[in-house]
Amino acid sequence: MMFEQEHADAITKFYSTYPRYAEIERFRTLRPSVKTVRNVFYGDSITAAWPLPEFFPNHSLLNRGIGGDNVYGLRLRLAEDVFPYKPARVFMLIGINGIQEPEERIIAHILALADLLRHQRIEVGLSSILPLRAPDKWDRFQYQDKIVRVNAALRDAAAKTAGCFFLDYHAAVRDASGQLAVECATADGTHVTFEAYCRMAEVVRPYLAP
Repeated sequence: MMFEQEHADAITKFYSTYPRYAEIERFRTLRPSVKTVRNVFYGDSITAAWPLPEFFPNHSLLNRGIGGDNVYGLRLRLAEDVFPYKPARVFMLIGINGIQEPEERIIAHILALADLLRHQRIEVGLSSILPLRAPDKWDRFQYQDKIVRVNAALRDAAAKTAGCFFLDYHAAVRDASGQLAVECATADGTHVTFEAYCRMAEVVRPYLAP
């Protein structure tokens, strides 16, 4: 699957302006002392803001989420933020940034990332994109149905692909109307609260590599 160069260039330019990327670059210098890690959480701001050591203090893990990231950034960062640590499992939560792109392209890019990981003998958690709550800050509520369809495709692909499993965070944090539940949503309608992370932790906990 081709990761279009103009999008790769755009996310690289974004990294140069973003404090979290600079923080990740500093963390990379610790690699010789870290060596291998069993679990890597990989994604955008939803991952970056998750205080994973507090939720899973007895597990070997790294948080490699960067706010604003997308599939193109995850592709670029594999060599620095995943492969050197030789994780058993990667939990990939990505897709809301770029949700305006064609549905088939979103799915194909996420599955292409999963294939790159599986080729390194890494098991991949394909995570559902979270629902939104109206009014959302970035005017993406219009894509609620598209998010559901993308998630269904990811669930189906995980069921058919060795070395993949599906994490249905969407079901854990939505309300009866299909929106991000009020107790799980921050004011911007996209980012999530401590309550949401508690629910998401229960979804992922059984899949963590010991």
